[in-house]
Amino acid sequence: MRDKKQGASQGCEFPSKWTGTWFQKGVHPAIKIEKDIFSLKGKCLAADSHMFYIEDAKEKCFRCVVIYEKHPNVLQYRETYCDGYRSPPKSVFQTVNADAPLYSLFRMDAKPVSCQLRGPFTFTYSRGHGECVYPMSNIDTCTDDSRLLFRFQACADVLGTESSVEELSCLAVWKEGSAHYLVGKMSNEKHHNLPFTDDNAYRCFVFDYLPEKGGIQMSQSADATCDGLVSPWEGSRTMKLIKSKHPTPSCSFPSWVTSSHKWHTLDFKKVYTFSHRNTSFKLQHLHEHIDTKFICIEEVSSTANTSTFITYSMSGCKNGYICMRLYNRHKHIIEIQFGDIARSAPEACHSAFTEIYSNQDFITLVEIFVCLRRRSSSAPSSGCPQLVETNGLRVQVGKVVSSSFRPELCRDSAARIVGCRSHDTIDFLTSCASVTDVQSFLCHGDWEENGRIVMDLGTGLRKIKKYKYCLGECTGAVIKRLIFLEYMTHVDVQ
Repeated sequence: MRDKKQGASQGCEFPSKWTGTWFQKGVHPAIKIEKDIFSLKGKCLAADSHMFYIEDAKEKCFRCVVIYEKHPNVLQYRETYCDGYRSPPKSVFQTVNADAPLYSLFRMDAKPVSCQLRGPFTFTYSRGHGECVYPMSNIDTCTDDSRLLFRFQACADVLGTESSVEELSCLAVWKEGSAHYLVGKMSNEKHHNLPFTDDNAYRCFVFDYLPEKGGIQMSQSADATCDGLVSPWEGSRTMKLIKSKHPTPSCSFPSWVTSSHKWHTLDFKKVYTFSHRNTSFKLQHLHEHIDTKFICIEEVSSTANTSTFITYSMSGCKNGYICMRLYNRHKHIIEIQFGDIARSAPEACHSAFTEIYSNQDFITLVEIFVCLRRRSSSAPSSGCPQLVETNGLRVQVGKVVSSSFRPELCRDSAARIVGCRSHDTIDFLTSCASVTDVQSFLCHGDWEENGRIVMDLGTGLRKIKKYKYCLGECTGAVIKRLIFLEYMTHVDVQ
């Protein structure tokens, strides 16, 4: 509670909501406000509304500080000179000059807030040497509305322009008159190797809405302060924003993909959910908070079991066009390959990207309820090829199969393998170096690639500890070699 009475004996305290650590440009260490202490200035002796009479014990002087709360995360203040003579607080309060410098304080542990600018936008910008109009720059709205992604383009004929990607995390937004102010932290991908400090991260913006539909005029401060930033048309960098639109779905994914609306990766860490209209899907990372949405933009090519699409991807602040190829491997199994993100639809599947499919991982997806149906159904399954019990079949093990099995001891030993005992399970018995290991796998399906049989194997439903591929190399009807690969992706079978 602040005491408005004069006299040091009564004392005063700053509002409890200001308690915390605050950043001010060029001031180190950071400022702390707590109870009656303003660490940069001293101890509060008296207060009247937003004016505080403060004693600086270190400098042995007194000053008046006028503090304005612009937002819970932003304070601004003016101050008088620090006078060695202690005057009555009321007389000092009357000496505050409205033309005195205005300093900005930003709360250092502030939680991000909505930027209140819903993109996407295209924009032109200027650094004082002319307007960069072409190519047009753009702003992507992130999944989290407290962030914006600025993609600045370089204009060959305009001095001071360069290509860069800058992400803004918004910490405060408020309005003064017709102008809107925004404070946030800006990070530049191009300068990620430079030391990241608050001095080069905090930036202040002022913007106003233009008469044109969806238009916004904005200016940006040159440094970590709002000092002197009074107009959307004047600043270190000025921008004119025009509202644009996200792409909309204009094609559908194949029926063999959308026959099941939910698919999961072999380790259950990712789930792909296709919309009921078959025009989009969402990728969920079960142990992360960021989802990715894909919209079908154009079908590039299609065969009975393979389709290639241009999609628009939205994940966090990373939005763009991605070429993807879908493979129909089995009734319950599909595979996906993704290209690199591109800024335009034609670029995504351009001829320059035709070789990506020889390098990109295959992501194998299993219908999300296939395990449950297989376990509950008594009907015969065609998931597992009929193998016979084989002695002396060599096994190449990529990783440890179980805690007791040590494959390095078996590299030069033949292993005994027992094949299918039913239509949808396969058992393996490996014995060498006084170690015996038995593994039973559920077959989700199989297909053939380049003369090899690929079987998608798992050990059960949610109790799954290992999911694997099994590649079978055949000569006619004789299986000569099996190769286990760890879950997640499989390499192209050559």
